[in-house]
Amino acid sequence: MKSKSATDEKIMQAFAQLVEQQGYSATTTVQLAQTAGVNESTIFRHFGDKLGLATGLIVRYRKSLMDIIADFKPVWDLETDLIDFSRCFRKQWPKQHVMIMLMSTVKDPAQKQKLHAVTHQIKNGIQEQITQYLEQMQKRGRIREDVNPEQIALNFIWLNIGQFWTSRFWENEQHQLSDERFYELSIRPFVHLLTT
Repeated sequence: MKSKSATDEKIMQAFAQLVEQQGYSATTTVQLAQTAGVNESTIFRHFGDKLGLATGLIVRYRKSLMDIIADFKPVWDLETDLIDFSRCFRKQWPKQHVMIMLMSTVKDPAQKQKLHAVTHQIKNGIQEQITQYLEQMQKRGRIREDVNPEQIALNFIWLNIGQFWTSRFWENEQHQLSDERFYELSIRPFVHLLTT
């Protein structure tokens, strides 16, 4: 007999695969049961309903992202540290695509609102980490005093998400940047604006 956690993981992996392929609303629990190799009743017993599955997927994504960010050790050089933050964020890109497909294909407004509340926690967690770092850099005199660390943290998140969107959804070679090219064209000028 398989453990509950192994079964949960198998169901979650199958759910992520189906959501990425066809979206949330088009994914049925019957398809999920077939893909995961479990009974449909097992899905309901473990997650309650599709909203429970979606919430579980988001919570797992948040945990893996926050684990990576928690491993971040600043060297207190703004460019180096922001590039490292970007690397942490980019490690999660395959999962981010699933999150985007999930959130963009939920049709029920009540479900969408509940899931937005959970995804908001992800943004808040990342923003809080970056804000705390920028506040320390400001206290150390390494960034300008006239900038708002909380807003700068949000701008930095937007910068990274924007690069993710363009590289994933605009199939133009012009938008396909290597990591190093992204750091050169985006992170370095961002750092320059904070220090001059």
